[in-house]
Amino acid sequence: MAMKLRGALLGAGHIALRGHAPHWRQAALRGEAEIVALADLSAANREAAQRLFPAATVYDSAEELLGREDVDFCDVCTPPFTRVDIVRAAARRGIHLVCEKPIALDLADAELIAAEVRATGVVFMPCHQYHHSPLWQTVVKHLPEIGAVHLARYEVRRTAANEGSAGWQPSWRTTPALAGGGILVDHGSHVFYQLRSVMGEARSIRASVRTLRHRDYGVEDTACVLLEHDEAMAEVTLTWAAGRREICFRLVGTHGEITGDEHEVRVWNGTEEKVALAGGLSRGSSHSEWYAPVFADFLRQIREGVRSREELDEAVYVARVISSAYESSRALA
Repeated sequence: MAMKLRGALLGAGHIALRGHAPHWRQAALRGEAEIVALADLSAANREAAQRLFPAATVYDSAEELLGREDVDFCDVCTPPFTRVDIVRAAARRGIHLVCEKPIALDLADAELIAAEVRATGVVFMPCHQYHHSPLWQTVVKHLPEIGAVHLARYEVRRTAANEGSAGWQPSWRTTPALAGGGILVDHGSHVFYQLRSVMGEARSIRASVRTLRHRDYGVEDTACVLLEHDEAMAEVTLTWAAGRREICFRLVGTHGEITGDEHEVRVWNGTEEKVALAGGLSRGSSHSEWYAPVFADFLRQIREGVRSREELDEAVYVARVISSAYESSRALA
C-alpha cells in the first residue's frame, strides 16, 4: 500500500475548516493523505483547526511552516492577497498545490504563479468546485441538446458579503487591502470559469463596478460584466445589494436554451424538460461536498504523475477577466 501523502493546511478560516477539512479527514481515513501541519495568523483559528487535526504541527505563519516542514502538498486557504508569494514559495520547494480561488488578484500575479508552476513541474489545482454543483452538472449534461451557446446571462444575488474570519478579521472580505475587491473577486471567479467551460474564453471584457447599498464596505457590492466572444456574448450581474439570496441563468444555443434557478433546470429544444434540484447554489456558502471531486483529482494527479495544465489555464483566465473588469470600470468612470 502506498504511503499517505503528507499535507499542510495554510490558512484555517471559514472555508478551510468548513469546506476543505472534512475531505482531508476522509482522505486520512482512506489512507490517501493526511494533514501533518497547519498555519494561521489567528490563535483562535489555529486552535479550531487543531481540534480537527490533533496530530498536526501548528505554526503562526505559512512561511514558517514551509521553512520547517517536509510535505508533499499544501492546501492554500489564505486570503487572496497572500497567495502569489505562498504559492510560488511552495512550488520552488517542489510542493504540490491546491489553492482557493482566485489564485491572484491581477493577471500579472496569476502569470507569475503559472510560470513558477510550469517551471517546477508541481501539480496545481485551483478550487473551482462549482463545476461539481448539482445545478451545473445538470447544465453540462444537457448542453448537447441546445447546440453551441451564443448568448448567456448569469445573475448572482446576495444580500450581503459572506462572513469573514471571526478569529482574524471578521470583515476581511470587504476590506480592500485584504480582499483586493468585492463580489467580483469573491463570487465572480465561479461564474467566469463556469462560462468558460461552455463558451470558451472571451476576447474582450467590459464592466461597471459599483457600491449601491453597503456604503460601509470598502469594496464594491455590485458588478455588471459583459464578456464578448467572436460569435457569442455573456452578461453577468453580481450583487451583494439584493433583497434576497438567489441565482438564475439562461444559456441560449443554436437549437434551444437552458434556464435555471435555485430549484430547477429547464431545457427547451422544441419541447420542455424540467429537472428538479434537491439543493440550490445559494443554500449556504461552504458547499463542502463539491470539493470532493476537486481533491480526488488533485491526489490522483500526484499519485499518477499527471501534469494537467487545463486547471491552471482556467485559473489564469479567471484572473484576466477580473483584472479586465476592474480596468474597464475605472475607464468608464
